[in-house]
Amino acid sequence: MKGLLSQLENALGVLSANSDMEFNGISIDSRNIKKGNLFVAIRGKNFDGHDYIGDAFKNGASALITERKFKDVPQIIVKNTETSLGQIASHYLNLIGPLSIGITGTNGKTSVTSLIGSMLNEYKPTITSHGNYNNQIGLPLSIFKLKNHHKFCILEMGASKVGDINYLANIALPKIVTLLNVSPAHLDSFKTIDNILTCKEEIFVNQSYKKIVILNKDDKYFSRWEKICEQHILKTISQSQIADYYISNKRDNIVTISTSKNETFDLDVKDQQKYLLDNILTSIACSMEAGASSQHIIDGYKNRIDVDGRFSIKKGVNGSTIIDSSYNANPASFESSIDSLISMNGRPWIILGDMGELGNNSEQYHCQIAKYAKEKGIEKIFITGKYQSSIANVFGKNAFSFETIPELTTFVLPIIKEDVNILIKASRFMRFETIVDALTKIKY
Repeated sequence: MKGLLSQLENALGVLSANSDMEFNGISIDSRNIKKGNLFVAIRGKNFDGHDYIGDAFKNGASALITERKFKDVPQIIVKNTETSLGQIASHYLNLIGPLSIGITGTNGKTSVTSLIGSMLNEYKPTITSHGNYNNQIGLPLSIFKLKNHHKFCILEMGASKVGDINYLANIALPKIVTLLNVSPAHLDSFKTIDNILTCKEEIFVNQSYKKIVILNKDDKYFSRWEKICEQHILKTISQSQIADYYISNKRDNIVTISTSKNETFDLDVKDQQKYLLDNILTSIACSMEAGASSQHIIDGYKNRIDVDGRFSIKKGVNGSTIIDSSYNANPASFESSIDSLISMNGRPWIILGDMGELGNNSEQYHCQIAKYAKEKGIEKIFITGKYQSSIANVFGKNAFSFETIPELTTFVLPIIKEDVNILIKASRFMRFETIVDALTKIKY
């Protein structure tokens, strides 16, 4: 994004620009400023961007958006710089004019966002959320990556409290939306599953236009969501019944997709776990409602790039297979990953760490995963984290617990064999990517 400070005054509802300085790009990090960037001084819990104004200009910033006045620098003064970041993003999105698609839910957001991006990019130039930039700061930064030629903007919307999705939807004004699922996560801040539901349902908010809403008819909350979405245009997916987009046949690796337009086409899908097929169907529905053809879908699925850290299958030491699911974890996603693991040929092992933000029942959720793993036939589990003793007790024989990650990897490395598949999963703060790195360093 580039322009003049004066062009932002209307978007921000202020008349406080002291200069008509030109800027090229927007940054909130003084360390990563590029020459000509507009620096927005965000006030966070652990830092205040206003303390780094000098660094921002030293590194090439051309102007500022701040909450207080700084002498002899081009700037706009606002009440809240975080809110202003969203207002500028919404202004820029409207200026470029792509069709925006909003994706929310407890699990699958990043994978679906990426897959829709791959499918729609076969049709017209498409941009997706940058990395996991899905909150009040990240979503605007993703929007700023837009270029004039982009026709679609696919935005992942995350949340940690009621009101978050409403805030993001008002920035993005999505024309197509989907709520993938709701299950326990971020309970430290949400407190209850009802609060999670309320927040995620904010994506259906009436924004003075009809949205196309993609919903899964097989979801336990479908009837509830169907009623909420009466003012919108509802399109459905299903694996078990006729819907606007549904699976009409499965044979070996071939999945046949049928649509309400009497069109059918085949996809080569090797892993046919329910949650993965749900993600594929949702991606197809969003893409085709945006105008993509079945050939765009087939090509986009074939050319997709799997998201690292989300059930990424890698070659491990001694010929083993490492399933990298280290990016994040909650109870529902963990059970789905176990289902996928046991469907693979080979001996199923798990390296398990903490699932964060599960509230007062956190230990219970961890023990449920151990019980589920045992019932599903997981052969061994290796645990580090807060609840390692409880998890080991529930799983019983062949549960091994460790105080540190280096101790765990040192123990596991020598016993890995060619026929072993190891799922590595925990919440992001556990930094289990270090285990993935250790178990995939193959010496030739």
